[in-house]
Amino acid sequence: MMDIQRVNLASFDLNLLRVLDALFLERSVSRAAARLKLSQPATSNALARLRDALEDPLFVRSREGMAPTPRALALRGPLSAALRQVQEALTEPLPFEPATASRTFVLAASDHAQLVVLPQLAKQWVRYPGVKLRVVPLPRDFPTAELESGAVDLVLGVFDLAPGDRAPRSLKRQLLVEERFVLVGRKGHPALRRPEGVDLRLPQLHVAPRGGSESAYDRRSKLQRNVVLYTPHYLVAPWVLSSTELFAALPERVARRFAEAFPLDVVPVKRPHPPLRIQQLWHPLRQGEPAHRWLREQVLAAARRA
Repeated sequence: MMDIQRVNLASFDLNLLRVLDALFLERSVSRAAARLKLSQPATSNALARLRDALEDPLFVRSREGMAPTPRALALRGPLSAALRQVQEALTEPLPFEPATASRTFVLAASDHAQLVVLPQLAKQWVRYPGVKLRVVPLPRDFPTAELESGAVDLVLGVFDLAPGDRAPRSLKRQLLVEERFVLVGRKGHPALRRPEGVDLRLPQLHVAPRGGSESAYDRRSKLQRNVVLYTPHYLVAPWVLSSTELFAALPERVARRFAEAFPLDVVPVKRPHPPLRIQQLWHPLRQGEPAHRWLREQVLAAARRA
């Protein structure tokens, strides 16, 4: 915009640029002063300081008012663009209008979180034809960099149970739902008739999203179970459980959804256990963004209706 060899920005009063912009618009010191709500002497003083700093008259008297010099005309386009960008940066962001917006949001979510949130979220989403949702698997290493860069908008899952799940404390968090465990097996499975006295020596399936051989609860309680099949995904569980003698302890919302489509019995776990806490996490940089706030509200509403 200006020759930085001749203008020292450290000592240059940037407020003078507003005066220069007003003079371009009004071509009159008195009208520029009125536009800026300044006195005429203050505006004249500002013009004098501009002339001194830029070593150019900038405006000269003519029949049509104050005419800009070639130096001033060279400044006008860059100056107007710069002031407009500053104004836009300082202006409160416009509210997000999902009905007319065109945007794609990206969620990184565990199997468990997807099963809980996505069915209801998909029902809500059809009302917004221009807003797309892309769900990617939750990577083994927590996607902190992707959240910061905006490549991922939200992370959904159960965290802080295993070393690979530990999310940075600097991230924003919100509890979506708490899940208790239930026992799941084929219809009429004998082990589920008396859940308070279930025989843990019977063969079981265990879903270990991180590929482990025991759950955090098993480790803490020193529970000994006869797990004969470990799988990293919930998706396979209903096929295995409905067609074999294996049974499993699964999160209740997941189990209830499976029982809607497969011949499965679901009974409470009588042994006391801490709940699973599904959370949504995001970077503090996105906290005040209207579109991101709308997304978080949609995810929370879907989880609470699950």
